[in-house]
Amino acid sequence: MTFHEQERQAVLACRSVSKTYGSQTAVSDVTLDVAPGEVVGLLGANGAGKTTLMRMACGLVKPTAGAVRVLGEQPPYPPAVARQVGAALDTPAFYRWMTGPAQLRSLLHSSGLPDRGEPLAALRRVGLEDEARKRIRAYSQGMRQRLALAAALMRGPRLLVLDEPTNALDPHAVVMVRELIRREAESGTAVLVSSHQLDEVQRVCDRVVVMDRGTVVASGALDEIGLGGAESLEDWFFRISGHKGSW
Repeated sequence: MTFHEQERQAVLACRSVSKTYGSQTAVSDVTLDVAPGEVVGLLGANGAGKTTLMRMACGLVKPTAGAVRVLGEQPPYPPAVARQVGAALDTPAFYRWMTGPAQLRSLLHSSGLPDRGEPLAALRRVGLEDEARKRIRAYSQGMRQRLALAAALMRGPRLLVLDEPTNALDPHAVVMVRELIRREAESGTAVLVSSHQLDEVQRVCDRVVVMDRGTVVASGALDEIGLGGAESLEDWFFRISGHKGSW
């Protein structure tokens, strides 16, 4: 498959993308595709550029150079494309006095969309249906994390961008999120996910991309990235990135 054929088939296509803030380079010359039904894991130490790259993919940050396309469109995405992007980035910020369903309905209405039952369906998918009457101020950090995931899933996106989706979750919820991501991919959704939990990346991702100081230092399918013998993904990551002990 040629480079241009890959780009046409990708839901997300980043081409030589860079982002600078004054004299500081956050992302440098990154090229990345995520195809329908594919889960791509972003790995890197804090400050490697993962979140900046994800925010550019969502159209929240403008690249200094290069191009980002979702479904063939560049930011600012037209409404029909923007609605196909579901994202859970950074620390969730919700109205603490609202219930979970009310918060999700508010997000729908702010996008000009009617409520056709998506909020309650999304809460069921992330295991929060029993908390529907509880106000968000009573949610634990892990519950707020799952509510952010419900918001990302609510509109049935074709691209799902998740920054540390299992952060603060208990083991049961981690397994639930892992299974949910795989189900989304099996239904044709393209998923870009970052995580510090390397065992989870190894379980859920089809490919990994390792970033260091804003650049891609390694990438590939899990069976192609040079894992040898009993070497784990964690050992491979530290060998490639040289960041052992600073994770």
